[in-house]
Amino acid sequence: MRLLRKFLIQVGSKYRPEELLNINNKRFTDPIDVKLPRDMMTYNGFYLGQNRKWFTPSSLLLQKLAQEEETKKAYVDRDAAWLFVVGRDIFEENVQCFYGDVKLGKYCLVMFGEGCIGYGRYETSGDLRVMKNMFDLGVFLRRE
Repeated sequence: MRLLRKFLIQVGSKYRPEELLNINNKRFTDPIDVKLPRDMMTYNGFYLGQNRKWFTPSSLLLQKLAQEEETKKAYVDRDAAWLFVVGRDIFEENVQCFYGDVKLGKYCLVMFGEGCIGYGRYETSGDLRVMKNMFDLGVFLRRE
């Protein structure tokens, strides 16, 4: 719960899930009442993400956060979106605009149009500022 809350605060979201279910380090909300013991469950409800060294959000949670006006967002064009989805970092000059109070060292959602394609951490690399790729939708294709 602590890692999820920290992630939500960093991206500027007001969303706070009320009831959380933990199954194998994965976080779910809105669980369905079933008669199975928890150790036999693999999935139940709305998948929020997984705890690792830090919280890794699901694509479902990112899309939900993208609909909030308060979240910090970086809008990119088609070419930068493609580079981000294949796992690359984005230079600041390729970001069309920032929405919200995006600061160095903090997370923000990376948006292409109205859809969220992942999230990154805004940081410096040498004398350049980049949006470091922390998670993108292309990870599902690269896993296979």
